[in-house]
Formats: sequence, structure tokens, C-alpha cells
Amino acid sequence: MVVYVSAALRHARVVNLDRGSTDQSAYMGYARSLAESNYTYVGDRNRMPLYPILQSLAYDPGATAEEWFARGKALNIALSVCCLIGLFAMLRCHLPAAAAIALTLIVAFTVLVFKAGYFQAEILFYTLNFFSFLLMNRLLHRPSWKEGVAAGALLGLSHLTKASVIPGLALFFVVGALELAYGLHTTRRTRSTGQASAVGQKGIRSHVATWVCVGLAFLLTVGPYLVNSKRVYGQYFYNVNSTFYLWYDSWDEAKEGTRAHGDRYGWPDMPPEMIPSAGKYLREHTPAEIIGRVTNGLEALFRQAVQSYGYFKYEVVYLVSALILALAYHRHTRRLLLQHRFLWLFNALYFAAYLLLYAWFTPICSGNRLPLAQFLPLMFGLSVVIYRLYGEVARVAFRGRSVSLTTVLTVAVLFLLAYDAYDVITHRIVSMYGGS
Repeated sequence: MVVYVSAALRHARVVNLDRGSTDQSAYMGYARSLAESNYTYVGDRNRMPLYPILQSLAYDPGATAEEWFARGKALNIALSVCCLIGLFAMLRCHLPAAAAIALTLIVAFTVLVFKAGYFQAEILFYTLNFFSFLLMNRLLHRPSWKEGVAAGALLGLSHLTKASVIPGLALFFVVGALELAYGLHTTRRTRSTGQASAVGQKGIRSHVATWVCVGLAFLLTVGPYLVNSKRVYGQYFYNVNSTFYLWYDSWDEAKEGTRAHGDRYGWPDMPPEMIPSAGKYLREHTPAEIIGRVTNGLEALFRQAVQSYGYFKYEVVYLVSALILALAYHRHTRRLLLQHRFLWLFNALYFAAYLLLYAWFTPICSGNRLPLAQFLPLMFGLSVVIYRLYGEVARVAFRGRSVSLTTVLTVAVLFLLAYDAYDVITHRIVSMYGGS
């Protein structure tokens, strides 16, 4: 942790010198407006309010812009330390100690250390989004109204940090509805045959109560923000990115379009036929153009990941390891797929949907900030597959002893990480910009 903090402070001091770059001045302005208005400032519906609220607590009207910029960066580094501690504690509940340590260090030295020294909401969002993802998976595996309340509240806080959780929440409800429908079908079938139900009425009631609690807790958490959005902008879930910019072909189009016509202050003052929407986009673009945008976006995401801070190699190592184990122990894999079919379905849809959304949005906003929101969920999911689902079965005999393949993987990752961390703290931390 000492090495991590030292590297993050060095990056903030040497690399991140321009507060006007990558939305930092906008976040500073948002936080200042909140503090000076006694928290009555509505915002511009581009950036969400939770992170500016946290930063506004450290606002000093007598400080210069540079002094407050430095204070905000230091606060974000302290926040990243808290997030790492919470992350490790949660990982340790689900993974072996060495695997939890390895994953925490990967996150720390290939992602967060490059993001900590900035006046940006990414680290807070990455953490809240990961815990929300974890709770959604837990609820699909074992419904609980108490954890449903926690999941809804965390999803609400995530939404108030970055307006990016609605697709995942929608998929959670869709898969939950499919799981409930399957449970009802199983109950009816077992009744007709006189067998014991695999789900039962109690299980169905638990599912319904859980999903209701998630929805209510989410709406209660974001309710005041939604009401203000409806009052000022005309829509409860108004956000300039998802409402308008998503349907432009470039950032220049967005600047000349709704942004130039007041979308940050209210509904844009434009003729209705000029306002972008999904229907308008589909009418004006051919299928080839739409497919081309997605494929070009996927290529851009891949290129950015390969050329980035170093996290991509670990995604490849964990993904390939999980695939090898799944194929090598195919009978065990088949049992797992049947036993946890709705968990597998949710995760497949979740990562596929966000990958396509990030690819689609690349012409408007490129860089690592968006796709890295799913780095923690992806690495955690792969770690659970490797260490929890195959940890006991993936063993080979070596010189008369049984050796765990997952232990071999952990040792190899730690050796790779040792080299990577050394390269980060001696070279990359002062040569790579981490805000984009």
C-alpha cells in the first residue's frame, strides 16, 4: 500500500498537471457549485452528483484553483485506498487468500494507480459497480430481500456516480423474470407428477420479494435526483449522453447538435425532427453503417486495451485459463452449466451488452474510462470460475503428489505481476496519462 500511494502521488504530481483535461475542471466546477449553492445546484445532467458531493466536502472558498485541484487529487488517492481495502476484504470472502491478493494487486498496479491521482469519478464508480454486480449475482443464486435492499441501494449509488448501470439492472430483472417463470413451470410440473417441487411456493415468494426490494431500494435512492430531472429537463432518466449523444456519429456532431442548443440547461431548443433518437438513427443509417460502427468500435476498444496500462494481459491469462479448464473438465462444466443456468445467462448477457455499448459509444468518447468499469466484474467472475468452480477438480499428479493447477496459475501470475509492478513504479507511472 505504501508503494501504491507513493506511485499514485508521483503520477498526480508529475503527469496530471492540467486540470482542464478529461472532465476534471467540469467536476471541480460541479463540486464548487454544490458547495456555494448550499447543495441546491441541479447539475447539467452530463456528470452525476455523488462524486462532486464528496469532493465538495473538501472545498475551501479561499483556496486557489491549483490548491483545490491538488487537494482533490489527494482526496481521490485516499478514496482509492479505501476502495482497495474494501475490495480485498470482499475478494477474501470468495477466493483463496493468494488468489485474492493477486487480484487486488492486479487491480491496484494496472488500473487504480493510474486513475487515483485525478479529479474524476471513475474509481468510486468502479468500486460501487463491482459490489452491485456481485450482489446481483448473489441474488440470482440465492434470493434474499435483505440483500435485495442492499443491491438496490448500491445500484442507486452507482447510478448517481455514473449513469451506466441501467442496462445491467434491466438485464438483472429480465433474467430474474426468466428464473421465476422457470420456477413456476417446475412447480406446476412437479405437482402434476406428484413429486416434490424444486422451487416451491416459498421459493417463488422469496424471488418476488427480492426483486421488489431491489426495485424499491433503487428508486428510493435515486428518487430525488429523478424528480429534479423530470422537473427541469422533462424526463426522469434524462442524461445528455444516453438521451442524445449516443445517437450521434461523432463528438463534433454532438457539440453542434443538442449541446449547442442548451441540453445542459433543459430540453434542447431544436425542432423535434432534429433531436437524435434511436428511431431517427435507424431511419438515417443503413445496416452496413450500423454494423460498421460496432466493428470499428470493437477494434478501437481492443487497440486501446492492448496499448494501455498493462491490465489487458491479465484478462487474457484468466480468460484463457478458464476456457482451458472448462474444456479439459467438460463433464464438470456441463453439470455447472445446468446447475447455475441463470447465473451463466446473466453474466453472458451482461458482458456482451456492455461490450457492444462501449463499442457503440467509442465515436463519442474513446479511451479506457468506460470499458474499465467492467474490469473488476470480469476478473472477479473469471477468478470465481477458476478457483471456486474448478479449484478442487483441476489437479494433476506430479512426482507422486497431487498438484493444483490453480495454484500453479496463481504463482505464475504473481511472478508476472512482480515484473509488471516494477515496470509501473519505475517507468509507466511517469510516462502514461491515466485520465482518458
